Amino acid sequence: MIRISNRAARLLSIMYRYHTIWIITSIIVLWGWVNPNHTIVAAPLCRTATTICIDSQLVPFWTNHGGLMIFGHPLAPSTTTTVDGSTITSQQFERARLEYHPANPAPYTILLGRLGAQSLSGVDVNALTPVAAPHTTAATISCKSFAGTPYTACGDFLNYWHKHGLQQDRNPKFSDAESLALFGVPLTPPYQQLLNGEPYVVQVFERARMEYHPNNPVAYRIQLGLLGSELFASTITPVTEPPLVSASTVPLLSAHILETFRSHMPYTGYWEHSSDGIYVAVSGFKYLTEFFGAPAPDGQRYVAMSVLIANMRDPNAASVYIDRTYFQLTDIDGNPPQSALNSSTDLKTEFLAQTIAPGARMGGQLIFLIPNKYGVPKQLTVTVANMDTYLTQNSQTVEFRVWPLGAYQEPTK
Repeated sequence: MIRISNRAARLLSIMYRYHTIWIITSIIVLWGWVNPNHTIVAAPLCRTATTICIDSQLVPFWTNHGGLMIFGHPLAPSTTTTVDGSTITSQQFERARLEYHPANPAPYTILLGRLGAQSLSGVDVNALTPVAAPHTTAATISCKSFAGTPYTACGDFLNYWHKHGLQQDRNPKFSDAESLALFGVPLTPPYQQLLNGEPYVVQVFERARMEYHPNNPVAYRIQLGLLGSELFASTITPVTEPPLVSASTVPLLSAHILETFRSHMPYTGYWEHSSDGIYVAVSGFKYLTEFFGAPAPDGQRYVAMSVLIANMRDPNAASVYIDRTYFQLTDIDGNPPQSALNSSTDLKTEFLAQTIAPGARMGGQLIFLIPNKYGVPKQLTVTVANMDTYLTQNSQTVEFRVWPLGAYQEPTK
């Protein structure tokens, strides 16, 4: 009989367990290779921060072909329509629209909407001023031509085009056909476009807009634009006339105090309003005669402010969508100040378009150009779009003719 020590016995036991685990792992890997279409995905897949779910028929495609980076979050529940007698399911995402065509043969049952082409509706592409495509290294200077379009893809845009696609075989590298299936051909040359008020070099393809963000790390300098969000927001019509807060229910400051606001809006403290579970707070007013080197036109001045919005609704309620085009300011002289962010990019915490889930909040800065250099902000109306089936809206107005909460000093007289 062979005797072994307790230490040796434990060692043999550990080796046996690892050997067993290796065999089981190998079987799982081999099964995935011989059966590549077998994917276990929880359905429906929901956003972690909202109640909007990805349609169960689209979950595997969304998961296996790029997820958040390529398609983004869902913006609304899926919808169905009938085309040529066949029912099609489509769902809008931040960067794409996915369509389920059950009558199509595989792998064409799920197609991507031509959001890039749709975004160019009404745009004179020939009037765009072409610029050089960005390239981070000498290796990305090359260009590629495409049939059916006079435009080429070059530099970092072409490199990104080659590195992504809809996987249709076992080869991990993407073929031109797979990249075409995801992006399509270029519809514009590279050109500069203002995004959230900041100029970026972009190029529009059939199904996407590529953007060059030079301040990002090299691996993340090319980003896909939020075409889905932009087109989705264009279907929501903000109210044109801000509802006024009734003076009979809000005790307003005396005319004498309001006159001092013309020279110095209270900087400390904050104004607030809450309705339908949406809370808005405004603070940090500053009058500016110039905005990052751009002087205000004669007889006008800038006013900057910080805005916080909180979604205080039930956790099961829908998220809300907001961007700066949904803010409307009026002054005490009845003038409608204009947003000064249409051609400027210099706010460090600019209020960006996004969705706010129940329990979440967001904040940022806004700046307006007041037509009268002695004008005083009166009310700020905020409109949010409820991300529900009917895209209903909720508007509320913050009144500035009252003393701000938490202020510890009066304005300079």
